[in-house]
Amino acid sequence: MVERITIEGTRSSPAVDCDPNKRVIHLSGESYPENTFDFYRPIIAWLDEILDEEAGLPVTLEIALSYLNTGSIKSMMDMLDRLDEAHGNGAEVSVIWRCDPENERVVELAEELLEDVSLPYDIVTD
Repeated sequence: MVERITIEGTRSSPAVDCDPNKRVIHLSGESYPENTFDFYRPIIAWLDEILDEEAGLPVTLEIALSYLNTGSIKSMMDMLDRLDEAHGNGAEVSVIWRCDPENERVVELAEELLEDVSLPYDIVTD
């Protein structure tokens, strides 16, 4: 059984909830942790594990980040690549990226990152 990961958000790192029952990764806040690779490593490992555990069940990545630094963007791309590969192998995966419509940079970033994947996604601006 995959364990739940819950990380409280800080000024520079996002709140994280990796829920194995719902098979959802939720990221919110701002993402510019001091060591991005170390911060995202357990989240990416969790994603790999949940994708391998029961391939027939859906997995969703929910993003509500108002700022991402370069390292966070790289980690986001890694997660999107893994989800896209799983989608290509028949897995039911999706991305919901919630953006403040006033934050054009994040809306553009979401569009740029998601245009390269074939998996279902929704950019929500509300």
